[in-house]
Amino acid sequence: MTSIGANLALIWGVAITSAWWAGSVTNPLGVALILLAVALLMTAANLPFDLLTGNALESAANRIGESTASWLRDWFQNRLLTAAGLWTGFLFFAAFHHLPRQWAMLMLVLAGVGILVLFLLVPAGCKAVPGSSEDAFENDLAAELKSMGIKLRPVRWFYHGDHETVNGCITPCGILSLSTTVARWLTPREAALLAAREECFRRTGAWIVILGIVAGWTLLGILTATFLPSTNPVQSGLNGAAVMTTWCFLALFVWPTLNRIWMRNADAFLASISPPQEVRDLLSKVERLNATDIALSPGKTAVFHPIPPLQDRLSNLD
Repeated sequence: MTSIGANLALIWGVAITSAWWAGSVTNPLGVALILLAVALLMTAANLPFDLLTGNALESAANRIGESTASWLRDWFQNRLLTAAGLWTGFLFFAAFHHLPRQWAMLMLVLAGVGILVLFLLVPAGCKAVPGSSEDAFENDLAAELKSMGIKLRPVRWFYHGDHETVNGCITPCGILSLSTTVARWLTPREAALLAAREECFRRTGAWIVILGIVAGWTLLGILTATFLPSTNPVQSGLNGAAVMTTWCFLALFVWPTLNRIWMRNADAFLASISPPQEVRDLLSKVERLNATDIALSPGKTAVFHPIPPLQDRLSNLD
């Protein structure tokens, strides 16, 4: 929450004050370079928060298996992509405000296509190395899923630098993406149950609804940003980013309820294909590995948590 608040304050502060510190910049190249510098500086401003929560605290809890130097290398690689995306957003809004209005629909269409492409091209990971533990696990996983009447999807593996956290999903393109820790800490049966749960979630068509929500919410935010006045191209770009940052923050108060309904239904499906006690043991095991919340106050659960805490999930099984 501190990081979110700091980012909101920073982007709005830079956007509002740009009325005077960038008021004389009208050359397109100058505008692009200033916005690039702002994107890089804002990205770098997140390093203290990321270093504390993503490295220092995780290292203190003995949950990550990479050195600080390796972590920083990964951070710079990932954050360069973040900065590039931020810069693209700046340029989009800078151009949006200063092009003829007849270009507005074309730009919205291009934004929608960009959102769709990013959604569909979610990185999934790499194929298992033949003879590796992941390769052997994948074969056992296929046998377990077959016994449940579920066909194994193409599997890809990724390493996230964490000793214990297990993670996975079925991507929009239909690939089963699993962290390498799944093969280390879960049995093929447990992984198959969680994959079946994800398959149930996908078959409901929820991912299509999610795509619609992401695209619709983002485009609505873009339209909202167009009504914010600006005095120069740089401020146009920064104002748009400030509105979108705030708009995405507001989504935390709007959409978690829908996701909690989906999570409850997916857990119910899991209990329909497995003995209730096995489901309870599996959900508890995942909670221990991922160090997630066992119990939260009703207010905090209702506002910020799309996935209910463990205690709520177990009680819902009853």
